[in-house]
Amino acid sequence: MPQRLSRSTLAPIMYSIRAQHGELLDTELSGRLTTAEALRAVSQSFALAEADGIRRAVCDVRAVERGPGNLLLVAAIFASRYQEGMRVALVSRPEQLALVRRFARYTGSRAGVAAFLTPEAAANWLDSEDVAPRLSSTEQRHLTEFARQWLRTSPGPVEDQGRRSGAA
Repeated sequence: MPQRLSRSTLAPIMYSIRAQHGELLDTELSGRLTTAEALRAVSQSFALAEADGIRRAVCDVRAVERGPGNLLLVAAIFASRYQEGMRVALVSRPEQLALVRRFARYTGSRAGVAAFLTPEAAANWLDSEDVAPRLSSTEQRHLTEFARQWLRTSPGPVEDQGRRSGAA
């Protein structure tokens, strides 16, 4: 007869991942989420999304009681797997919103990751038209400086070249 495990020996479920109709990835995190469990959830979510060609996802963290301890590491792994054009909606409780928004910023995905208080608001955003990514002020400043340097070093028209070099 197979041995049955008592309810107290079973570990609580920390996350679940479902692909809905091959169009949306639905991830739910719960309980005391360790950094290791969060990293596994990120890795498995992206693997499923990549395998099925899914570009939209919702991650519900409202049932998370505590953790992960190293949010920056989880965001870095998320950023390493994130592909341009993906949209990920993070759903949180009001008291979690500041932390979830910080996580979204840490990922560096700008327009592709956003935080919401309700699944309905997240779904509306995911279904909305894609918004072109906007450059941050730092990126814009670097781009402007790079363009200025390029314009200074680019050669002018051929006739101007001859005049500057003293050709008759």
